[in-house]
Amino acid sequence: MRIGIDCRIWGVRHGGIGRYTQELVQNLQKLDKKNDYVLFCRTTDFANIPSGRNFRKVLADIKHYTFAEQLKLPRILARENLDLLHAPHFNVPVLYKGKFVTTIHDLTWHEIKGLGVTTLSAPAYYFKYIAYRSVVKKTVSRAVKIIVPSNTIKKDLIHRFSLQPGKVVVTYEGATLQKLNINFKKDTLLKYGIKKPYILYVGSLYPHKNVEIVARALKTLVQPSPLLVIVSARNVFMKRFETFLKEIKADNLVKMVGYIPDKDLATLYKASQGYIFPSLSEGFGLPGLEAMAYGTPVMASDIPVLKEIYGDAAVYFNPRSEIDIAAKIRQIISGESLPKLLIRKGKERVKKFSWEKMAKETLTVYNSLRQN
Repeated sequence: MRIGIDCRIWGVRHGGIGRYTQELVQNLQKLDKKNDYVLFCRTTDFANIPSGRNFRKVLADIKHYTFAEQLKLPRILARENLDLLHAPHFNVPVLYKGKFVTTIHDLTWHEIKGLGVTTLSAPAYYFKYIAYRSVVKKTVSRAVKIIVPSNTIKKDLIHRFSLQPGKVVVTYEGATLQKLNINFKKDTLLKYGIKKPYILYVGSLYPHKNVEIVARALKTLVQPSPLLVIVSARNVFMKRFETFLKEIKADNLVKMVGYIPDKDLATLYKASQGYIFPSLSEGFGLPGLEAMAYGTPVMASDIPVLKEIYGDAAVYFNPRSEIDIAAKIRQIISGESLPKLLIRKGKERVKKFSWEKMAKETLTVYNSLRQN
């Protein structure tokens, strides 16, 4: 079978979707020697995406969420005579006529909308939002299978689009681990100007990530408050967040370090007192699992998807209550028994998740669609 994978969103600089695409391809290359694969790549990633005997790269230097994606990409895909296309995101060109599966990571933009969640002007935002809804509806309707990262998203997707349960397949994601050399930990923190003690947040600063409330919560703690270190590969909403910190006089409590490579990120997880995840909407919750893998206690929103993924290996808070958030931070930074318990449970919990397992389950989806 000839399978195409849209790799235009590749690597950690694109957040969770980029990580997912990268891990999927790299693990498939270890697992599958029978099917032939075509990887559609941007110029910036072409050299970094591995190829092999049954994995061939094709240049598709087209930015996602653009008119070119809708008009030019279908021709590039069609030239490869694919038996199946896997789009690791919802943005399948509406003009593409071939058979495809898609991964829908979440339905955040169905749940959280309005001018407060965008940096665009009102006309541009509403045009983009209508286009998003249209593309998602078309993709969900035409996909032969839909892959999702959690049962929570599966239930939501089935409910919203009146789908048959068998059309939606759950493949849990994994946690990316880097081996740590204890000798470079201190140098890594110095490189980024980070002083202990601190708690860590990894992710974007989109409004639904709800990071502002953590800064407010830190202000209520008896001094000295731990530093909040934010690792974010995306600069969208960065200026707005910096302005917010100055307005509430909390800029001394937050350190933003932008994008950092996995090796350094591993050290930041390991050296932190805790990982905090205040999000109002998620599809999976990958950073919390990464924190658990490195022996870092996790504090998370009490939303259904995070409870599904983290189980009893995290302490939960009301994501709209700075008082509750502050109380949970205090339990982690001041306690001994709770952090130790969470670390132990976290290391066991993370064993349930594997990128290799995700790739195997995805390959099962591919093979189930093989034509006789």
